[in-house]
Amino acid sequence: MAEAIVIGGGAVGLAIARELRRRGLSVILLERNQPGRAASWASAGIVSDPIGRPDDANFQLDVLSRQLWPTFVEALQAESGMDPEFRESGCLIPALDDAEAESLACLIRAGLVPTGQLLPVQALREAEPVLSPSIQSALWRPGGNVDNRRLCKALEISNRRQGVEIRTGAEVRTVVVASGRVRGVELVDDHLSADLVVAAAGAWSSQLAGCQPRLPIVPQRGQILALDGGPVNLRQVILASGDPYLVPRADGRIIVGATREFAGWDTSLTAGGVAGLLTRAIRMVPALADRPIQEMWTGFRPISPDGIPLIGPGQASGLFICTGHGPHGIGPLPGTTTLLSALIFGEEPPIPAKAFRPERFTSGEGA
Repeated sequence: MAEAIVIGGGAVGLAIARELRRRGLSVILLERNQPGRAASWASAGIVSDPIGRPDDANFQLDVLSRQLWPTFVEALQAESGMDPEFRESGCLIPALDDAEAESLACLIRAGLVPTGQLLPVQALREAEPVLSPSIQSALWRPGGNVDNRRLCKALEISNRRQGVEIRTGAEVRTVVVASGRVRGVELVDDHLSADLVVAAAGAWSSQLAGCQPRLPIVPQRGQILALDGGPVNLRQVILASGDPYLVPRADGRIIVGATREFAGWDTSLTAGGVAGLLTRAIRMVPALADRPIQEMWTGFRPISPDGIPLIGPGQASGLFICTGHGPHGIGPLPGTTTLLSALIFGEEPPIPAKAFRPERFTSGEGA
């Protein structure tokens, strides 16, 4: 019997298991496939100063996470011996036409980008020489990216070194609840007891039987690809007003993604999806037209009905839920772990927790 069971071996589940173990609990992590190979594998790992209003829940979570990222990565690298390649190079949102330029200016005027600034033409050329000459302005803000695949591997190594038992190919049949309290989980071929269960199964969370409230999470397909950057020395993360984003990696790859499609569990790469990403990417950075495609893949983001993650207690005592981060991806990871940990151990949460309550959908609050 373990003191805690974490369902889901993506970045969120791995980070939660690590934190519970650091706090002294014995932990079993259950992953239906291999750790870090679902949405976390497909992510671009963008970490940036957020855009939004101070009273917005996602904005507050992103601000908290941005504060925690440097120390989180430093500790993780020391524990695992692996560099997750967290790099703060900056993020640019280029305006591809006059309408987009005015939209960016409106964000600044409304105070929604407290750490951002509009770059005039000359400053933009100096900041990112490979951008198309047709781009005349861009919004810059602090940020960068982490290599999500290396991050997940570092989390897995850290967990194993600290004594977390990671079971792969472990499909949970149901969360076991008796007399209003969680008792453990039933697997296809086993039963595990625990007084604390954390459901962090990403896009598959809605399929967890016995998990109350039922989790209204749906999968959103993202098609994404990697180019060999070669001589295209992209310095910063480029975030178009819509899709795509361009993310330079330390190994020279440039990640181009990602579509946002509600296509069920269809893992297909489509001609329209890939063409749309590449057309807009080449419009922003023309030199990419000559670069070879190294890899293409799809992933499923866990989407909640109101776009806010579900982070907090379930209806059974000892059951906690952490899912629904959607297109925010890896960015909110440290803040999510800190918030959930505070709720589990009865501490004062670092940000208001009400907006993240999983029960908000059963009570009609999030409808």
